[in-house]
Amino acid sequence: MLSKVVRLFVVGMMLIATGCSSIPAKKDTPMASYTNLIVRPINWHDTAVDKISGDEVKEFVSAQPKLAGLFQNEFGKNIDKTGYFANVTYGDGSADANTLVLEPRIASLDPGIRMVMPGTATYFGVLKNADGKIIAKYSAKRTVGRQVWTTMMGAIEDLAKELGEDAASELPKATASGF
Repeated sequence: MLSKVVRLFVVGMMLIATGCSSIPAKKDTPMASYTNLIVRPINWHDTAVDKISGDEVKEFVSAQPKLAGLFQNEFGKNIDKTGYFANVTYGDGSADANTLVLEPRIASLDPGIRMVMPGTATYFGVLKNADGKIIAKYSAKRTVGRQVWTTMMGAIEDLAKELGEDAASELPKATASGF
């Protein structure tokens, strides 16, 4: 009886260990043959920010370098967890045959309304090879609470940072068919 319980326990642990990974094996993705990743800068001109107006627009524009840094820092912390790429660089560098180029796009930013409506943001990532051919696409959406003490820029900073995390953790789910 005891040996049967032990065997069931071992089988159960094996199932748990093999079935809990939320990251697909790299070999099962369109990114299988690439070892390096270049992350391009965010193009803020493509970001819908219709909930930002007046003086807040100037504040948002001047904060874009900081927002890009927050995004990049969180992306960098989380992309290593996937184990997909040996090297990750940021900027406009050239790609070789072993390199994918990620073009991150924050499609929308809505800081929300204090204590009434949470802030939301939508991200789209396009992965291209050295020739510019689209290899895969993916997306992520983030919602953050907007407390009474949170400023509009505070909410946007939280969204940019957390989208960096989402952009990295969702990258393994990129598919050739995309969004």
